[in-house]
Amino acid sequence: MPMRGSPSGRAEVHVVKSAARTLEILEFFDEVRQPANVVTVSEALRYPQSSTAALLRSMVAMGYLQFDARARTYLPTDRVGLLGSWISPPLFEDGALLRMMRAIHRRTGQLALIAARNGDFAQYIHVMKQPDAVSCHIQIGMKRPIAFSGAGLVLLATTSDGEVKSLVHRLNAYASSDAVRIHLPELLAELAQIRRRGYCVSRSRVVDNFGSIAIRLPAELTSRPLVVGLGGCTNVIEERESELVAIMREEIACHLVRPRGESASLASSSDGRLQTSAA
Repeated sequence: MPMRGSPSGRAEVHVVKSAARTLEILEFFDEVRQPANVVTVSEALRYPQSSTAALLRSMVAMGYLQFDARARTYLPTDRVGLLGSWISPPLFEDGALLRMMRAIHRRTGQLALIAARNGDFAQYIHVMKQPDAVSCHIQIGMKRPIAFSGAGLVLLATTSDGEVKSLVHRLNAYASSDAVRIHLPELLAELAQIRRRGYCVSRSRVVDNFGSIAIRLPAELTSRPLVVGLGGCTNVIEERESELVAIMREEIACHLVRPRGESASLASSSDGRLQTSAA
């Protein structure tokens, strides 16, 4: 597993270190999906080994990790899996969201992710990938500037143009250089295209030769906008765009559509917000 730095954007706000480390440990296990010892966790998250050991022991005492004394490894317990299952039941209660991601990942062979808005960022809240894939730079918890990533643009497309203008005015006021300033007319035109098409294709926005496709999940299933994305080499995304979009829409409809049996599609409402509608 690649070393994890501080890609999540946590440095720009004040975060209680112990709280952040506890959650990052859970995110680490969600990513590696296997038992790990103190040294492995410490090296992957770049924590001091002594404090890592103390934190892991505390999580065992609270019932969130189990400890294998013979192998000297730790692993999350079922208690972790039950946390948050009451939030957006259609997505999480019966595992529909993860089944959808697995199906998309399996059928496309590309990285699959779920992203949500966190302030001025799009944050990856779940990532499914091959360990040696080109997309290894993407980690759970990472944040990308909302106006400079495919997932972020789809999330921005759920807001009104007035809200986008206010956001751009604020971000440009703090921009460190012209290179990171946002050109509002171009952004509004791109968001309008996303609303028409129902998805966004991103090419080399954050990492050279890496692209993505992002689609919003049905609005009625979640308390906040969520985006499902695919990531891979830019040439693959460009050559297979139609096929990949079709697969993503098929799996969203198969796993997340309400029981009445109607498929969901993305449409643009009169106020410019992305919504789901019966096809």
